[in-house]
Amino acid sequence: MSTGTITFGGIGSGMDTEGIVTGLIQADSGNLNALQTRANDTDAAVSTLSSISSLLSTLKSSVGALSDSNSVGSYAATTSSSAVAASANGAAVPGSYSIDVLKLAKEQRTYSKTFSSSNTALGQSGTLSLTAGANAAVNIDVAATDTLDDIVTKINSSGGRVSAAVFNDGTNYRLQLRGLDTGAANAITMAENGVAFGLNDTGATVQAAQDSSIKIDGFTVTRSTNQVVGAIQGVTLALTQETTTPVTLQVANDPSALQNKVQSVVNAFNSVVNKIHQTAGYGTTAGSSTVLRGDSTLRSITQQMSGMVLTQISGAGTFSNLKDIGISLGRDGTLSLDTSKLSAALSKDSSSVTNVLAGPQGGKGIMDIMSSFADSVTQTNGMLDLRSTSLSSTSKSLNDRASAEQDRLNKEADMLRKQFTAMDTTVAANKSQLSYLQSLFK
Repeated sequence: MSTGTITFGGIGSGMDTEGIVTGLIQADSGNLNALQTRANDTDAAVSTLSSISSLLSTLKSSVGALSDSNSVGSYAATTSSSAVAASANGAAVPGSYSIDVLKLAKEQRTYSKTFSSSNTALGQSGTLSLTAGANAAVNIDVAATDTLDDIVTKINSSGGRVSAAVFNDGTNYRLQLRGLDTGAANAITMAENGVAFGLNDTGATVQAAQDSSIKIDGFTVTRSTNQVVGAIQGVTLALTQETTTPVTLQVANDPSALQNKVQSVVNAFNSVVNKIHQTAGYGTTAGSSTVLRGDSTLRSITQQMSGMVLTQISGAGTFSNLKDIGISLGRDGTLSLDTSKLSAALSKDSSSVTNVLAGPQGGKGIMDIMSSFADSVTQTNGMLDLRSTSLSSTSKSLNDRASAEQDRLNKEADMLRKQFTAMDTTVAANKSQLSYLQSLFK
């Protein structure tokens, strides 16, 4: 029925002409229904390809956690005191260390002389110059109408490596200056030109900028911050307080951390394979998508994924492939992890395990290969993108054909209504004439 049209059929004939028209159009709608079904199935296939692409991105993220030697090696760093927190990366070496925290790194903290109010004009005019470490000097212009609050705002908006605040002791107010960076090299130099805040007075600086200082196994180590990196290979120390007795640092292998990373890769890998099998079909099980059932692009992806798992890494040492370290490929193309075998491989030759996953020096490991493959498949003009583009084009063509078919059916319905209307008119006229003739013989 045409949009906006109200039809009362069969008034003359007594027939349900609109029902007849609807039935005839429905009988002729087979091609339209088929086109719409195909278009919907194709759109669903495009959505499925997008979900497969997302699963491959997840796989890329998982293998990224094992793509370099530092991330493959897994170590745990623990300390005997909260004065020192520690973390270790894959470059760490198992061992025990004695640590004394002699000094914490600090920022400079300086206070001005006292003022009676923070929001009353100080009546000072000139320039306050602040230099933090090797940074360029920041000049703060002070006007006679400026209050302590105004000066704080000017300092904080200057972009210098110095922050300011108003300090109130309950009676008086002071300008507080604080360096944004710790370390002796980040001390603040202050020059007062035409103003008198007393920032260079004796006792104004209550905390000088200083480096952290610790002893590790008797050797002194200094840093500008309380994060000590590089002193112990692969270990980062976070200093929280000075100590009076040595803190013991223990660095040990943590195979469970590596197992979790590997299991994450296995799970992500299997999610991709299972989704493709569900979509395209596998073995005697038909695919859920009529459009992607047996799709060559999806079949190629699973074949290449299986091939990657079987890759031999030359120069890796004791082990050369994933199966050697407990990661096996099943007949259905999915992976399984034997944690006992992985632990045994780590105990026997952890560097070789690292080489298989992340690659030997200057080479690629299987995680690198997986990452590159996921990129190539999901990127613009990659396998999935090209297949999705092709299906989107097919969907548009099907929808265009469905629209044309719908237009044809609408015109056919309009034509049938006109014919039935003409018939109704004729029948009504004939009935009227018959009634008149019958009245003549009464």
